[in-house]
Amino acid sequence: MRAILVITSSMDVTVDYVIKKYHNDALFYRLNVDELFKYKINIGGKKQWTIACGDWKIEKTGLYSIYYRKPILPDLSEYEKEYHGMIAKDIISLINGIADDFEGKVLTSPAILRKTENKTFQLLYTIRNGISIPESYIGNSGEDTLKYIEGKSIIKPLTTGKLKVRDGIEMYQTNYFDDLSEDIRLTPLYIQNYEEKQYEIRLTYINGNIFAVRLDSEDKLDWRKNYSGLKYSIVKCPENVIIWCKKLMKDFELKFGAFDFIVNKSDEWIFLEVNPNGQWLWLEKILDIPISECIFKYLID
Repeated sequence: MRAILVITSSMDVTVDYVIKKYHNDALFYRLNVDELFKYKINIGGKKQWTIACGDWKIEKTGLYSIYYRKPILPDLSEYEKEYHGMIAKDIISLINGIADDFEGKVLTSPAILRKTENKTFQLLYTIRNGISIPESYIGNSGEDTLKYIEGKSIIKPLTTGKLKVRDGIEMYQTNYFDDLSEDIRLTPLYIQNYEEKQYEIRLTYINGNIFAVRLDSEDKLDWRKNYSGLKYSIVKCPENVIIWCKKLMKDFELKFGAFDFIVNKSDEWIFLEVNPNGQWLWLEKILDIPISECIFKYLID
């Protein structure tokens, strides 16, 4: 059987699901970065690298593919606070270097993820390629940003929208933009004109396979705010959208992407963003669509 190294965290239920479902068809080696102390990693020599823990040992030459999911840093509280940033960078450098160097299949290499998940990069790509998107602004000019208060606009996180606080994780999501009272010269904002919509689309792309799901939500701003109130249905993707998605995936060097669209009153699909490492498990479970099967086949074929 072929060996797959999964780089993730101990809290990744999607990886739990994939390993449980396909453990008879491949050898899975799971590296939970938040539990790095459990592993022995050696870089260098003829084997190039080896990773070992209590249950297994794998070396680069014995590996067929890497599934790079969602690694989380370990708890660094035992170290002095001023060293946390340096230690975190060292850990990420180690893990990402292993994945970026691998000559076999990687879904998806950190180097490609860093580039393609960047919303500034995505916005510039859509403008350059004439893709239908809401009128958008990213910048640090208060004067230019104020123009968007005159109409109905929204403000979005420019990066992950997650902030680690004392009691856990604080989330910043899409909201209506109606005020600017602070100096933003060092805090660039992402603003978009609000588009009236019938519904939203989550389109999951994996190695040429496309699964388009219609999301009907009571919240007309951001469906992520209320998963329990969503209604799901599989829809046919327009041919022009399929062509464009395939072009983007090729240009971005991606095999997996989770696209978000809105469908306006004229039935036009308006692109919002693509997450090159987005979540998909809940859609597979609700609608019984074979996303995991396509991912697994890509990793072992």
